[in-house]
Amino acid sequence: MNIYHADIQIAAARYLGWMPDYIAVTDDDITVSGWALSIWNEPAQLRFLINGADFDQVDRALASPDLLAPFAHIPHAVNSRFFCRHRRDGRPDLFADGFIRLNVTGPFGEHRLSYRTAWYLADPAREPNMPSPAQIERVIGTDNAQIFRLGGATIAKHVEQLLLERFDRPIGSFEAILDWGCGAGRLSRYLTLLSPSVTGIDIDADNVACCDRTLPGARFVHIDLMPPTPFPDGAFDLVIGLSVLTHLDEPVQDAWLEELRRITRPGALLLLSVQGLAQMVFFDTPPTLNLEAHRRGILDTGANDQLQAVLDHPSYYRNVMHSPDYIMTRWSRWFDVLDIIPATAGTQDLVLLRRRAD
Repeated sequence: MNIYHADIQIAAARYLGWMPDYIAVTDDDITVSGWALSIWNEPAQLRFLINGADFDQVDRALASPDLLAPFAHIPHAVNSRFFCRHRRDGRPDLFADGFIRLNVTGPFGEHRLSYRTAWYLADPAREPNMPSPAQIERVIGTDNAQIFRLGGATIAKHVEQLLLERFDRPIGSFEAILDWGCGAGRLSRYLTLLSPSVTGIDIDADNVACCDRTLPGARFVHIDLMPPTPFPDGAFDLVIGLSVLTHLDEPVQDAWLEELRRITRPGALLLLSVQGLAQMVFFDTPPTLNLEAHRRGILDTGANDQLQAVLDHPSYYRNVMHSPDYIMTRWSRWFDVLDIIPATAGTQDLVLLRRRAD
C-alpha cells in the first residue's frame, strides 16, 4: 500500500463520502445518481436521504469500475454507484425553504454535523438567469450548468450551517458580506436568497458585468489584479473567498490578505478555500506535489489558463497549493486562524479566520 495515495483516498471517502453526478427534477419526481463510499459501513447500511427522509426507491451497489483506480484503497469502490427516485406528487413542497438537501449517511441518519456531506440544490423555479457556458467554464473549469448550480448552492448552505454551528449566527445577522472572487456568481446567486447585504468583486470584468445584469439582489464591483479595493476600512463583517488563494503566488497572496484585513472590521469572519487532500483525488494530483507543498509551505505549480481570455497578464493566475501548517502560521500575521475544515467548499477545504482587533 502506498500510504500517500491511501491518505488522499481516505480523505475523500471520509470528508466527502459521496457525490451526485446527475440530478433531474420534474413535476412528478426527483432522481439522483452518483457514487457513495464508506470505509466502515457496508453498502447495505448506507441511507440515501432527501431532506432527511429516505428516498422512495434506491438501487445501490451498482458496478463502478471507473472508480476502482481513484479509490483503489476504499472497500467496495468497484460497486459504489447508486440510483435514487423520490415522488413529488401529493407531498409538501420539497423546496419549502428554497433548497433540497441530499445526503448519504450511515444507518443512524443525519445529525448536527451531517450538513458537511450534504449536497444542496436550489428550486429551479427560483433560479436567476444563468451565465453563458464560457463564463461558467472560467469559474469551474467546465461549462456544465448543473455542476455550477449544485456547487454554488451547496457551498452557500455549508457556509450558512457552519456559521450556525460555530457561532450560532445566521447569515442574515451579518451586516455586509463580501464574495471575494465572485466570478460568474456561483455563490452570490444563492447568498442573495439568504441575505440582502451581499457584495461581489472579481478581476474578470465580463463576469462582473454578467452578475450585475442577472443578480439584482447584490452589488458587483470589478477590481484590479492588485489592491487596494475601493472599499473603506472595516467595510465588511463576513468574507467568503472560493478558490482565490489557490490561484495567487505568495507575494500577491500576502498583499490580498493585508487588504482583506483592512476592509474587515474587528471580529469579522472570513472563510477562504484552499486545496486539500479530498480534492486531490479528483485531479489525480501526484502525492509528490503534496509532499513538496508540505516541505515548502506554499507551492506554485504553474500558470492556470482559465482566465487567459479576459486577463492581460497571463502569468498572474496560478495553480497554488498550501500546507495546513503554513496556513496556520503565515496567515496568522493578519488573522486568527481558527480552523481548517476539510471538503466543506465543494471539494476544497475551508479555512476559518477571524479579524483581530487593532
